[in-house]
Amino acid sequence: MQETSPEIIYPFPEGIENLHGYQPGGYHPANICDAYSNGRYRIIHKIGFGSYSTVWLARDSHLERYVALKILDAEASMDSNEARIIRHITQSSEKNNFTGKSFILPLLDEFHINGPNGQHRCLTTEPAGCSLASSKKNHPWKFQIQVARAMAAQAILGVRAIHECNVVHGGKSRLSFCLPYADYLHDLYPNNILLALRDINHMSVDELYHHFSTPKPTEVHRLDGGPLGPGVPSHAMFPAILYVKCLKVEDPRIRITDFGESWFGDAVPPKYLKTPMLYRPPEDVFAKELLGFPADIWTLACTVFEIMGERSLFEGFYPDKADLVAEMISCLGPLPSSWWDAWEEKSEFFVEKGVWRTDMARARDAKSHPLRWRIENMGRQEDPDFSPDEAESLAVMLSTMLEYDPAKRASATDVINSDWMTRWGLPSLKPFNISV
Repeated sequence: MQETSPEIIYPFPEGIENLHGYQPGGYHPANICDAYSNGRYRIIHKIGFGSYSTVWLARDSHLERYVALKILDAEASMDSNEARIIRHITQSSEKNNFTGKSFILPLLDEFHINGPNGQHRCLTTEPAGCSLASSKKNHPWKFQIQVARAMAAQAILGVRAIHECNVVHGGKSRLSFCLPYADYLHDLYPNNILLALRDINHMSVDELYHHFSTPKPTEVHRLDGGPLGPGVPSHAMFPAILYVKCLKVEDPRIRITDFGESWFGDAVPPKYLKTPMLYRPPEDVFAKELLGFPADIWTLACTVFEIMGERSLFEGFYPDKADLVAEMISCLGPLPSSWWDAWEEKSEFFVEKGVWRTDMARARDAKSHPLRWRIENMGRQEDPDFSPDEAESLAVMLSTMLEYDPAKRASATDVINSDWMTRWGLPSLKPFNISV
């Protein structure tokens, strides 16, 4: 029997969550001025959304501060492990005073609400700004070099703190919009590393609106003109404008967020990584039983490259796993023999091992672009503050993080002790008064 496509009832306004998600098991229809947890949290503005949650800026009347209020959809609320993971990281890192803990967004509170679409888990954290990916979405697509170094160093320190808490960050892919707080393609990559937001707790609501934009609602209507469902809001809200253009970023403090697909290091890894395709480690393709802390290190290497330059380490047009493997070979050289033999699509790219096809149907160059070539062409060629010495040191560090064999891949501690971190990464934090 042929499957039928879901009925399209609502339009798809840009910058708004999928309105079809307002149904039993889906989004909660929150709105400005709504209050939750016995009136403690009052919604002030919308921050972002994902295909499994909406995120709001709320005022905590108990502590007289602003928080980010994440409301999971009812279905995701039933099996979400996120709160447990974040609570463990927050408590463990504080107890052990792990270096890098300040670069992880802590859990402040958790509660449940009931609505027309079911019961929803709510998480509150410190509010933060736009993602690094959002900041880079317009030309020239790169941060100032001193800002980039500081961001990359914090990401590395943050990952070490996460690993010291016995947590593998993991990843997920849930959305098609690049927005602050969107739970889209989450893993250790620029879309779920957020810019820290300067202190806004002293601001009145009017001052906050003046600084970030006033709430902008749009009326919700059905395409057929019919009545809205009982769990559908009468108006949807556009998110606050938290965007900061990459070259305008002056305070490089970051926060690593979203642990919805994380797992404890001694637990059975997931059957499938939901990490964005071009950030996935080779073991996700060839040896899923080896997924663990080294998978985070691989993705972290891709993230550091992207923070430091203007493009991603691996590239592709709507890539699948075969494109990813070809990019790995192009950048890092031949696969281990057992993986090469097991790779079913190799004939689409290679005449034989090491010899690219010149007549391939795939949209890619029929030649290799090694890691050092990619660093030379990452957009820093004209930057006098990015020396050949630093480029070589960065290449050495990244190569240890991109070992095919997870057992040989650098640990987060190894990365912190690398030459690049010692000479460029860690020293970059001091001018910004960023403590670790």
